[in-house]
Amino acid sequence: MDEIEDLSDLPMPRFIWGFAIAAGRGGEVLHDEFEYLTHTRTPRFTCRVVELEDMPADSDEGGIDGRIVHPDDPRRMFYITDAGMALVNFSMFDKMPDRQKFKKICDEAIANWMLRREFLGDEEDEDDEE
Repeated sequence: MDEIEDLSDLPMPRFIWGFAIAAGRGGEVLHDEFEYLTHTRTPRFTCRVVELEDMPADSDEGGIDGRIVHPDDPRRMFYITDAGMALVNFSMFDKMPDRQKFKKICDEAIANWMLRREFLGDEEDEDDEE
């Protein structure tokens, strides 16, 4: 029980990244090829992360500056950036904030995703050297 009490002091990460894995009716393991994002602070939401093939992979300006498309229709809404990333299939758990606030959250999420990708890439490089 001490381990659980120790964990309760840890803050919840703002962005949680992962792949969806499910068991089919016949017991087979199914997985989605896309990664998902869960945003744990208000507005809480989940969405699918998509790497776009037809977009440049790096931005010369260094910052993330995406745009929200169809913000008034959550079924059609998506976020896209010139960094070659998109967030789609949003499931909102809280009220949608104003467009600029939501855009900022998505910009920060993609910046976080890129840091995570860089970190994981560095970890793989260290494993290859051993």
